[in-house]
Amino acid sequence: MSDPIAPFLGAWILDIEASDFEQGEPPLSGSYRIEAADFGLTFHMRWIDANGKEEAVSFTGMPGTRDERLKQSGLADALALYLETGGGLVSEARREGKVIMRAVRRLADNGATLIIEQTVHLPDDTSTTNTMVYRRAQ
Repeated sequence: MSDPIAPFLGAWILDIEASDFEQGEPPLSGSYRIEAADFGLTFHMRWIDANGKEEAVSFTGMPGTRDERLKQSGLADALALYLETGGGLVSEARREGKVIMRAVRRLADNGATLIIEQTVHLPDDTSTTNTMVYRRAQ
């Protein structure tokens, strides 16, 4: 039996033209890397925002967890990371038990394309979804 997470691993380059940003201005460029770590998976995101500022964020989670407490403070206090039926790799950021952000990663084009639908749940009970399309880096 093959590892269902292995096809997600690697480096990805943002295809801005194929992506759809409901929230915020599209970045000028971006990359995404998923790597196996000692304690799960580490996700690295880097981008240059619409104003030319470089940004980066990383997080690590253990696949199969539904309520992993986060040690660092910030917007979220817990993280869930799991494979959904159908093969999507899902992460959910929670605050006080409520999902505030959900990202679903799916592969397309025989693993050459990574599509991430990231939904942010806002305090006024509305939601926005950004759909980012990444191509596997060579």
